[in-house]
Amino acid sequence: MNKVFAYSNYELVNTVITLFQLRRLRYWAFQEIVSSIGNCGGYLLDLGAGDGSMTRFVIRNGLRHRPVILLDPAINGLKSMGDQYSEIIDKVVGVSEYLPIRRGSICAVYTSFALRQFSNKPMALLEVRRVLRRDGSFIVLEFWRPDNPLTYAILLFYLVFVLPLLVSIVAPREVWDYATMRITVRDIGGISWLRRLIRELIGNIVSYRTYLGIFLLIRAVKT
Repeated sequence: MNKVFAYSNYELVNTVITLFQLRRLRYWAFQEIVSSIGNCGGYLLDLGAGDGSMTRFVIRNGLRHRPVILLDPAINGLKSMGDQYSEIIDKVVGVSEYLPIRRGSICAVYTSFALRQFSNKPMALLEVRRVLRRDGSFIVLEFWRPDNPLTYAILLFYLVFVLPLLVSIVAPREVWDYATMRITVRDIGGISWLRRLIRELIGNIVSYRTYLGIFLLIRAVKT
């Protein structure tokens, strides 16, 4: 995961492999972020931020006055942002399972296409709960393993055969990095498992939607 964030083709490749739905999916997540912050004046946290693509989208769509922490274990991705939006952005190298952030200090945590690849998802969610303020929100935009066996079979076919072909066209040097997506999908529970985990470790799910049966957006509120 961390290697691909350093590449200049990251945005193009992800636009292609999401079947040109990346902007739509990010806008859905942006709406949930806006809905979640309310009167909270503290920091937002972009968890597994990579090259900061999601945060750039959030800022460009209007949230230009909110301080944001970009956290990722890969320094190259964070460095690729340079000094862009440096007046509101702090970049932190760290892992989701052990956040170097004070308890109860974050208004909202959002993660975009990163949770699937966290090594210890329950521990990461417990850390999210720890750093969130009371009634703070956790927003997940993700590409996830579907519960339906037929949809899962179609997804595996896409990941094994179609996705490498698409990546080979737009970014041939990065085929292997994206090919590993099938491993991350194979090794996780289904969407229902993820929803149950978030309810148990974060709190009430107040918003949930899917697209094509594999893309999901969840917002949970700390209780």
